[in-house]
Amino acid sequence: DAMQKLINLHQQTGALYGDLTSAQFNLLNAEKQANTVRVNSIALLDSLNTIENRSAATMSHITHVMNQFASSGQLAGDSINFMAAASATLIEAGEEQGKAGRALRMMYARLGAETGNNREELSKLGIETKDQNGNLRSMEEIMKDVTNSGIMNSEAEKLRVAQLIAGN
Repeated sequence: DAMQKLINLHQQTGALYGDLTSAQFNLLNAEKQANTVRVNSIALLDSLNTIENRSAATMSHITHVMNQFASSGQLAGDSINFMAAASATLIEAGEEQGKAGRALRMMYARLGAETGNNREELSKLGIETKDQNGNLRSMEEIMKDVTNSGIMNSEAEKLRVAQLIAGN
């Protein structure tokens, strides 16, 4: 089950290829391919294990959640570490695995689309969801901007920003 979840994550993110594209990986000889997968598997497992050790979430729960939104996170440019940490955060907050994965997937969808003028409203607060080239910024960058913006001074502001990013 754990191996299947890791394979699913790789299919969505290419995590086991590291910095190589699929085409670059295919150009390697069999020994270099095997070594690349080993090195990146160890790094991924080490990262997931570290997050598991620092949270109440188990690796099984984290990977279950990640498999529901990792392709969206990958498209937005988020690291596998951020995706795992976001998953663990929702699990620790009491969200069921399925709901946590769907919630994160919907957050990426809302940020990628103009849902209820959320992009415009966030921009008014100084939070840009797209970069200068019009590409979706990573959730990690957006969350850092929210944290550093000073807009989260009251419960009402926190709720407004949460609704703009995650919906109701």
